[in-house]
Amino acid sequence: MKEDRFKLLSPVLTVVLFLLAVGAEIVYLGNFEYKFRTERFNRILREKENILGECINGMKPILARGESHGSQSESNLYAVAEQNDIDILEYLDNKLLYWSGNDYDVPAVLNDSLYSSNLVFIQNGWFLPKSVRAGNETIVGLLRLRTDYGFEND
Repeated sequence: MKEDRFKLLSPVLTVVLFLLAVGAEIVYLGNFEYKFRTERFNRILREKENILGECINGMKPILARGESHGSQSESNLYAVAEQNDIDILEYLDNKLLYWSGNDYDVPAVLNDSLYSSNLVFIQNGWFLPKSVRAGNETIVGLLRLRTDYGFEND
């Protein structure tokens, strides 16, 4: 009698495991996984875009007050930007005056069309730009989305 149970248990267990494997593959490769990852990416991107906007708009009053570089409020903004992979560029009369990151070369002269698109590739990465003007100064914030190296050592 026990032998009959074991003969029946093996095929049933095989079918159940096969159905679980197929179900797991459908969930993993289906819309659920794509939707979950896309929603997570969009949520994080929205949060970073909000921080980028706060940093850039936070520079406007600092420039209006004429505070010198290195003030406490400016240092706080740069610290928040650095924690979130945001580089801040300051252009005075369309010439680069100050920049916060040294990971790539930025143009020394501001070209109006460079930061006007929604997504920008500069030297080694993809960035989301946001800019604001205050008088003759232009502040550009670059949120790094991805670092892309054309050549890599093995």
